[in-house]
Amino acid sequence: MDFKQLEAFVNVAKYKNFSKAGKALYLSQPTISMHISNLEKELGVSLFDRTSKEVNLTPSGHEFMRYALDMINMKNHALHDMMRANDTIKGAIQISTSSTPNLIILPKAIHTFQSLHPDVCFFIEEKSTNLILEDVCALTADIGLVGMHVVSDRFATHALFDDDFVFVAADHMHVPPVIELSDLRQFKIIHRSAQSATRIELERNFVEQGLDISLLDTVVETDDLNLLMVLVEKGLGISYISKHIFEQYQKSLAISAFSIKGVRPQKHIELIVNKRRTLSPAAEDFSKLIIRLFQNHDDENCNSKSVYPPL
Repeated sequence: MDFKQLEAFVNVAKYKNFSKAGKALYLSQPTISMHISNLEKELGVSLFDRTSKEVNLTPSGHEFMRYALDMINMKNHALHDMMRANDTIKGAIQISTSSTPNLIILPKAIHTFQSLHPDVCFFIEEKSTNLILEDVCALTADIGLVGMHVVSDRFATHALFDDDFVFVAADHMHVPPVIELSDLRQFKIIHRSAQSATRIELERNFVEQGLDISLLDTVVETDDLNLLMVLVEKGLGISYISKHIFEQYQKSLAISAFSIKGVRPQKHIELIVNKRRTLSPAAEDFSKLIIRLFQNHDDENCNSKSVYPPL
């Protein structure tokens, strides 16, 4: 049994697919299959039920997952101590992030960190908040960046900043700067997915104001921000987005922001890590950098592209 087999096992369980696990580890599908086959032979059990569409953990696979994660975590702990002793920062950082941190936090943080530690590489996946929590819980992501306040004894959380978001429409729709909540029913809505923290917070606001959200006319649901904003510009409907992200898109698209009386949606941007995980020196230092750059940030810090505080 070796760590390549364990990493193959964890990633097949994560993606429920041998080819996707191979892409995540930069290995061929046959190599992943060989690692799993050898691991199953050594353990004397089947770890996965294979179907034509996906693979799923067997009861033995679920039981072994706990040991696999502990062994990988032990390896990370050893590497952490050895790298610290050698004063070396290198390796890979796995990050699962929601859309706002992906566009607002990571470009600046990675640019800064790479200038200091060029031997570190990043693997980033944009996901809904629920999937990010699953990744961090399963130790398949070193760091999670989410758009909601997380309360769980499984995670160490670091509040970064509160993110206001605005409603957006095409310029040619001539939507007034402020509308009544009841006016919302005259528009088609381009929604985020039901798992989106942005949508969850918005609908909570609507319910608090007495709006029956089932009466809203949803025309599209997507978490692809580029598609969402292009559809808004074409006038297919109105939508909602982080204020900071809107300011970036407004530079290239004919879109305008407006507000709704009594509705002030806001997200809490947080960095989370699994309390059971020993972060590598690279992941630990990157987490500290994000906290230093963005905790209780102001708009100038969020939009700055050239001035970075030292580590």
